[in-house]
Amino acid sequence: MKIIWTFTLMMIPGVLSSISVTGYSGGGVTITCRYDRKYTANEKYFCKGRKPDIPQIEWCSNLIKTETKDEWVHSGRFSLYDDTTANIFNVIIRDLSEQDSGTYQCAADISWIGDSYTEVNLNVISEAVSHRISTSTSSSFSSAESPMITSVSPVTGSSLIIIVSVLLLLIITHHEFII
Repeated sequence: MKIIWTFTLMMIPGVLSSISVTGYSGGGVTITCRYDRKYTANEKYFCKGRKPDIPQIEWCSNLIKTETKDEWVHSGRFSLYDDTTANIFNVIIRDLSEQDSGTYQCAADISWIGDSYTEVNLNVISEAVSHRISTSTSSSFSSAESPMITSVSPVTGSSLIIIVSVLLLLIITHHEFII
């Protein structure tokens, strides 16, 4: 029962404080960042480093920043799209290398009161490591069970409602069988 509640809490926006993303060297990743509707008009940015402890003191370095809405903006290997109807912005990082692994921040610029941050942990796997993983696991796993590299992004509104509804249905059903 505790596992179900822990899982449910992790899926609620605001409780989820970080995103984990894995990509391959030479490839790309898409990171989806949620923000509160009240920050729709604010600039959005993506930076590398940790979240500042004190507002107005930057601890992460901006990689891409824009006030453009509902249109792709590009800066080197980075692209950002602020989807104002969904209250999310997507960041694409292309041509990944192992040096890209680390901590990043998705943020809405809120000026003097301190920006709103979501931490992103990026892990870039080199082709040699991914080849070693698939080779070493192929003998112990069937093809249906082989591990997959995926990226995890926060759950959006409609999928959150579905997940919570299914979990509540499972809890109620499980409770009825016990009685």
